[in-house]
Amino acid sequence: MSSAAARPLWRKAALAVAVAAPVAIFVTDNIVSLQMISGRSMQPALNPDSNRLWRDVVLMDRMVQGEMAPRRLRRGDVVTLVSPSDPDLLLVKRIVAMPHDCVVPLGKPNSFVRVPKGHCWVEGDESFHSGDSSSFGPVSLALIRGRALTPVWPPSRFGASLAGLPEWKKPRVYANGSHR
Repeated sequence: MSSAAARPLWRKAALAVAVAAPVAIFVTDNIVSLQMISGRSMQPALNPDSNRLWRDVVLMDRMVQGEMAPRRLRRGDVVTLVSPSDPDLLLVKRIVAMPHDCVVPLGKPNSFVRVPKGHCWVEGDESFHSGDSSSFGPVSLALIRGRALTPVWPPSRFGASLAGLPEWKKPRVYANGSHR
């Protein structure tokens, strides 16, 4: 094959990459992405096996950022968010309460917190291994980066549902003044 014939193939490949790369970046930043989950704070929903060699990889809905957050997020959703105390750290937590809800913080049974407008209350499912709203208070919805849809790895967990507030958390949440 002559070098003249090879050039158009090379140019076609370069053009394909030049077009595909920005589209792929846009999709993973704004629509859907895959996220590896580490840590124990969301056990048993995520990383149910304590084996540190296997970590869940989940499909993330990225269309919950910005103006869309209040309309697309619900109590019980598992989300990724920027830590309010360390902007370099990405946390994975479950939304327990939404704006205007009241929640009884873990370890403080005689008090409650009203979640302000534009904020939510997040907690890990394994409260003994979780830095969450019980320690740093309500978090801004602007810190949320994605909503976990389903595990895609390991294959045995593919398609498992992550949505829903665990039963043991429900008695601590008062949605708009009424008990959940």
